[in-house]
Amino acid sequence: MLAIHSLSKSFDKGKNYALENVTFDLKEGDVCAIVGESGSGKTTLVRLIAGLERPDHGSIALDGNIIASLDKFVQPEKRKIGLVFQEYALFPHLTILENVLYGISKLKNKKIRAQEMLDLVGLSEMGKRYPHQLSGGQQQRVALARALAPEPTLLILDEPFSNLDAMLRMQLRNEIFDIIKKTGVTVLFVTHDTQDALSVADEILILQNGKVVQKDAAANLYVKPNTLYVASLFGNTIQINKNLQTAFRCPLKEDCCHAIRNEKIKVNPTAVDSDCEYITNATVIKKIVLGDSIQLLLKLETGEQLTVMTQDKNVADTITIGFNSKDILEFND
Repeated sequence: MLAIHSLSKSFDKGKNYALENVTFDLKEGDVCAIVGESGSGKTTLVRLIAGLERPDHGSIALDGNIIASLDKFVQPEKRKIGLVFQEYALFPHLTILENVLYGISKLKNKKIRAQEMLDLVGLSEMGKRYPHQLSGGQQQRVALARALAPEPTLLILDEPFSNLDAMLRMQLRNEIFDIIKKTGVTVLFVTHDTQDALSVADEILILQNGKVVQKDAAANLYVKPNTLYVASLFGNTIQINKNLQTAFRCPLKEDCCHAIRNEKIKVNPTAVDSDCEYITNATVIKKIVLGDSIQLLLKLETGEQLTVMTQDKNVADTITIGFNSKDILEFND
């Protein structure tokens, strides 16, 4: 459905690249989340696909047709791409129905189509209201209805839940993607929140410094991350530096980067835990109660500080912690 090949974009004549040599494909009907920290190139990628920027190198093909390259550029309004922004971008002076109608003004049965979209997003009775009369979640649904009305080949959601509080965010996220799945539209979902990505995406594309570092299913990103950066995005990950190797008496290859996930570090390991191979003593500096779990800030014999979790609410001031070699993540970077 979407094919990106060697896509690059610079805003300072090639001195620095906001996006560099990005290549990936997206299958029809899939939901692909784009994840990365600020400055990773997420927004640039979206703007290039939507036609709001021209690429310096590479190409973009949608449904088998080139829509952007050095030799060809299809205007944004002709790309059949729907956009939903984090600020919704609704017209305040138009009713909800008129907002949905705006993108399909030339359609023969436009009013029927617009009402169908409001029905789809659960706002069938609110067509005569104005945006300011709706909640943030309802406005987001209107923005989705407007984007879906022209029957886009590709739907891009750009940080659609960042303006919502945590509880509403989770509820609306599930509702929105239930609606999207009913339409069968192919989706690119841009987010900085890995929980959003893990909850709804078939695949996740990780961008760092304008480059793709991994594109994989969510489960694989957790089990087999390509880099320490990817690992850290999907869980509390501790790099095993020289001091930690010394503390745990854990010799590792010098030409690799190693890490351990926080949840793999066991507090006061016993035979039940298969006798951890690498163990050290630690002093508890601080205890923080987080529901059923206790977060411990520890100081090791080497002076290193670590944060680990335990279910033991009566943990002593001095403990042992350990892990096994099978749980060590190894990277070439």
